[in-house]
Amino acid sequence: MPTFLSQKMIAVAAIIMLSACSTVQYPVNEKPQPPYSLPLATAQGAVPTLHEIFSLTAAQQAEFLVYFHSPERQHLAANKRLYRFLENKVSGFNYLGENHTASEAYALNSGNCISLAVLTKALADLAGVKVKFQNIVSAPVYSIDHDVMLASDHIRSLLYNPALSSGEDPSFKGQSVVVIDYLPEFGSRLPGPVISDDTFVAMFYRNLAAEAMLAERYEHALVLIRKAIEYAPTYSASINLAAVLHRRLSYPALAEQFYQYGLTVADNKIALISNFAVYKQSIGDREGAEALFQELTTLDERDPYQWYVLGKTASSQYRHHDAVSYFKKAVQQAPYIDKLQLELALAYFKNKQLVLAYQTLEQASQLAPSDKVQQRYYAKLETLKLYQLAQ
Repeated sequence: MPTFLSQKMIAVAAIIMLSACSTVQYPVNEKPQPPYSLPLATAQGAVPTLHEIFSLTAAQQAEFLVYFHSPERQHLAANKRLYRFLENKVSGFNYLGENHTASEAYALNSGNCISLAVLTKALADLAGVKVKFQNIVSAPVYSIDHDVMLASDHIRSLLYNPALSSGEDPSFKGQSVVVIDYLPEFGSRLPGPVISDDTFVAMFYRNLAAEAMLAERYEHALVLIRKAIEYAPTYSASINLAAVLHRRLSYPALAEQFYQYGLTVADNKIALISNFAVYKQSIGDREGAEALFQELTTLDERDPYQWYVLGKTASSQYRHHDAVSYFKKAVQQAPYIDKLQLELALAYFKNKQLVLAYQTLEQASQLAPSDKVQQRYYAKLETLKLYQLAQ
């Protein structure tokens, strides 16, 4: 995407997915295969190898190893030495950074969170430090390009002390862990699951595919998303992007097959269902779209910001009842975030639920992070009070 990290593709009218009511049960050892697509299977283009993604130049390796093995640093555990080395580089990485290989990120001292994680893995492999990657649920950063809204999510790297790592337990519970992240810890971020190495690699290829799609290099995007799906066939963001690509290339039947496949195998279905609903709207299937939007209200996936995006989308489409439902889910999962409370209050107001709007806005004011923000909430409360009196 235009420089994004681990990003979820969201059609402007909504996010993405299909009705779980059509889910098919498969035997434990029999997983459905991704749909066959001739344009996907025959697309050609350059794809970076794992060696190209994770390797460092000889000079970069030497510089790091001199630092890492320096006698004056041997009192530190290996993971903490690696952390100290990266400490001065983290400031160059941010949400809007580009996707870089390890050597590029090292040389440029910049990139997005995937780039930082790629660099971290390259250095960890050199140092013999175990590294895992964790999704972080945080407020998404948006950009809009033509008919696609891009919402960025975030991952961070977890470095484990080799002296304590048995290598058996993937969660490494009870071990000394160092976190590599360019964002400080704060209340509006929720730790997500640790992801597999294959899913991490798929994220990198998916990001490249999204960038190619937005640049209208569609064949190259197909090649890259094919590689992402090879590494993680059930990763919802890659399946979603495959569907979006086929829609753009005027293969609606294949797009629908990828949506259906994603709803069968993916764990995270919010974006898939929403984008599938948008697709149904685009072909005039209002009943199908409405069924999908209703399906969304039954989900309970733990990602308040996904629900936030859905709420904003529903509000922009004047589906105020749905917006209330989505923002309520967001608030239930992260009740301490004032902006989510504010959005719910606005949704209540647009849905003509004035008492609930006032009560929720009061809650938002109590959670305001500063006096200045709190004063703005108080002003909104006074305005709402006057509006209620005028009714």
